[in-house]
Amino acid sequence: MRTIDRFNVNNIKRVERNAKIIYQFAKYGSKGLSKVNPTLVFIDAVVSLGELYVSYSKYRQVQEQNKQLEIEIETLSHQLNNLKKELDLKENKLKEEMSKKSDIIEQYLKNNRATNATLRKAYNSSKKYFFKMKKEVEKYRNEYPFSEETKKIEELYYETLTAYTETTLTYIGG
Repeated sequence: MRTIDRFNVNNIKRVERNAKIIYQFAKYGSKGLSKVNPTLVFIDAVVSLGELYVSYSKYRQVQEQNKQLEIEIETLSHQLNNLKKELDLKENKLKEEMSKKSDIIEQYLKNNRATNATLRKAYNSSKKYFFKMKKEVEKYRNEYPFSEETKKIEELYYETLTAYTETTLTYIGG
């Protein structure tokens, strides 16, 4: 397709001349061409054919570029689809891993709660035992204040009380 630059005066004059030739040919037939210089018509036709060739070669170049760009768009769309599929697979894999890990964590928490309940019962019963033991140690201290057995019993009591305190701190998290 031929384009005309509207600010180029030479092109406008040539278009006017060609329009006059076409008008005279349409109005008078072949007699109308006798009024026009045939050399100018031939030169104008050659120039128009040259412009046609240049325009057609540019059109073919643009057409080839469009084909290459379409091929590139197609390959990029395939790559994008492949990346989407890969991302979906990774997402599904991560969801499965998360569900497995959440099941493991739930099981761990359930076991921890059961263990916690038994430890709490043992802790409370040992607390009662230590109060009874403390009363017995005080009774031995009052009845036999300078006896070797009383000292041994007191040492054992304090050792177990220390262990109980350390267990309590570990249990509480201190």
